[in-house]
Amino acid sequence: MWADVRQFLAGVTFARPRLLWLSLVPAVLSVIALVAARRQRVVLGVLGRPAAVYGLLTRPGRPSRIGRLALFFAWGLLVFGAAGPRWGTGGADGVAVGRDVVIVLDLSRSMLADDTSGPRTRAELAIAAAGDLIDALQIRGGHRAAVVVFAARAKLLVPLTTDYNHLRTKLADLDPANPPPEVRPTDDSKSGTRIGAALAAAVAAHDARFPGYQDIILISDGDDPADDREWVAGVSAARAAGIPVSTVGVGDPDQPSVVTVRGQPLEFELQPGVPSPVQTKLHEDVMRAIAEESRGVYLPARRDLPRLGEFFRTKIEPNPSRDLTDDALPQPKDRSAWFLGIGLVCLAIGWLRER
Repeated sequence: MWADVRQFLAGVTFARPRLLWLSLVPAVLSVIALVAARRQRVVLGVLGRPAAVYGLLTRPGRPSRIGRLALFFAWGLLVFGAAGPRWGTGGADGVAVGRDVVIVLDLSRSMLADDTSGPRTRAELAIAAAGDLIDALQIRGGHRAAVVVFAARAKLLVPLTTDYNHLRTKLADLDPANPPPEVRPTDDSKSGTRIGAALAAAVAAHDARFPGYQDIILISDGDDPADDREWVAGVSAARAAGIPVSTVGVGDPDQPSVVTVRGQPLEFELQPGVPSPVQTKLHEDVMRAIAEESRGVYLPARRDLPRLGEFFRTKIEPNPSRDLTDDALPQPKDRSAWFLGIGLVCLAIGWLRER
């Protein structure tokens, strides 16, 4: 039963959630009434014995408990109903109105560094930040999201969709230490971090019908061992399509860290027969340049969890939204009438009992 209750509560949404703050009004008024009653007793105590003075006062009859309880429930139910509770599926579909966001996740070896402020690696922080972004997309609904992962090559993991649960499932299945075979290096790979190819894949993942309503969010450490500015081609593709690329830098920009794979340090031979550990750090110059050249925003998360939900709500969601008529969304059924009706009945009972 508890599992059913939790599933039901998770499915309840509100059309006007800010009105729920009004439910605190009775508590505030109760505190004010309590303070006023105490002050009244102090004032009456100056006149004489409280019991004697109270006996001389002309007061209305004490309100009934049933009336007070009915008024209390009436207020809560009316506020709850005004907030627009919704659950289940209604009979009509709504138009998916929002923006299209392609999330680009870096799964290269450098993202396995554990130089974050917590126990997670850079890649784990990136995946958690993507989940926070998807939660923000779902709050209003209508926004579409896609996921591109990359290392030596890029792969479209999830095409544009409004199925947020599917997006969460695909992100949860990612293993940074064992990325998809499609992104791993091949014999002719020049580098294990191809940001430009990932940005080009993100541009291709967008719906060409809706220019001006599209965004790309790149989560990476910007560490490309080849240092050949391969990312410039991806930025050029995004700029030609008019898609801003907002970048999120994860990792320590000051102190290099050793890359470990399943507890073992990753090594390379700087000289034949002399292995050296692979070190990495956040390259903020690359991440900032990508954002600036594509007219995006750079978010320096560094060693902390990127707050992509808040970033989306403040920087991206206020921008114009596209109207997508061929991707109708099932709308939850409005249940306000039940709460408003019962609330009005309680209000009538309370009013009659107080007369």
